[in-house]
Amino acid sequence: MSQKSSIKLNLEQNQPTFQLEPLDEAPLIFKEKLFSKTLDTPKENPEDPKNYRSVTIKCLFIGCRKTWYNQRVYQSTSNYITHYRYSHKSYNISRLLSGLSNNNDTSDAESSQGSSTILDAFSQQRANKRKEPEKELFNINKFKNLLLNFIISNNISFRAISSISFKELAFYLNDQVPPIYPAIIKEELNTLYLLKQNIIKEELREVITSNSGFSLTLDAWTAINQDAYLAITIHFINNDFKLKSYLLAMRPLIERHSG
Repeated sequence: MSQKSSIKLNLEQNQPTFQLEPLDEAPLIFKEKLFSKTLDTPKENPEDPKNYRSVTIKCLFIGCRKTWYNQRVYQSTSNYITHYRYSHKSYNISRLLSGLSNNNDTSDAESSQGSSTILDAFSQQRANKRKEPEKELFNINKFKNLLLNFIISNNISFRAISSISFKELAFYLNDQVPPIYPAIIKEELNTLYLLKQNIIKEELREVITSNSGFSLTLDAWTAINQDAYLAITIHFINNDFKLKSYLLAMRPLIERHSG
């Protein structure tokens, strides 16, 4: 643009009555409220080409505070689109504004074809939005199994579940949790023990039937209360060539067992 044309444009835009174009005639990024454009106050001495009327551009993406100051009224929108492309990758602006991404001329953004493209893309994006998984209903049996697994895995006393603090925690997570007593958990443990015992017996029966070998190991130790125990474990490779190890028994040691 020549200096004479720049001065003429400055004089027009710095008039107090000058207004921005209506929103329905603005480029798509403003029309679809991806950005806002606010007209700044008129400049003094508009005869100077440097004193052009400016606008402030703000990104309207949730949580974004990016703002461009002292922008020309009809400046190219390519910089704003680049900001969206690299700062808000979850929002596919390249697809939504395909009519703009390859052209810096704002007049192309006003085409009806571009408007149709972005509206269709918005609809498609909402349709493809990942659905939230349905929340599983509370199941008391599953809760007992998870609780029992937590107690065993962390070597926690059964009395812990009788504490007020544990009950408060359980009720906070789900107010449908019924009172759980140590006797109930012990009963669940016995049921689980018998189930696992039958599974191990069946696996050992398969090992013996297939003439495979197994190894037994013994381990003695003294607990913190000075009670001594002896553990017997078995190790073998099953038919799927996986190493399996199980605790067969654990017995208290009454007699001396020092080396």
